[in-house]
Amino acid sequence: MRWAERTAGAVIGSAVGDALGAPFEFGPAGAFSARFPAPGAGEEMCGGPGQATEFNGAVWPCLGSAVWALRTTGGYEEAVRAAIDLGGDTDTVAAVTGGLAGAYYGLDAIPARWTAPLHVPLPGFGDRVLKLPQLLALTHRLAA
Repeated sequence: MRWAERTAGAVIGSAVGDALGAPFEFGPAGAFSARFPAPGAGEEMCGGPGQATEFNGAVWPCLGSAVWALRTTGGYEEAVRAAIDLGGDTDTVAAVTGGLAGAYYGLDAIPARWTAPLHVPLPGFGDRVLKLPQLLALTHRLAA
């Protein structure tokens, strides 16, 4: 796999992980979407939020959770789902997991249904938002 493909996977993968994890951290307590089964439904990748540590948003616990999610699954989507299933600081852990999994598996491993609606607001730039084409252009500049 080329360096540019890994760079794109890391950047886009991180943004997707952050976007998918945020609703679970900042949504109502106990809320799960239809995309991710509730804990105990038998479909979660790990034991669910009960396995999260209170501080899994701190650097070492976050990285440990992300590496665990990457090593115990077989693809980008599975890894991000496992990270979210851990609960706790879901946007941070899923963003790190998404970046690692994107770099490992490449951009093509990230489901299009997750990248199509992607938009990243730029703080300090008014209403400027980067969408997938702008993020891909950025990754090509980074990889050059």
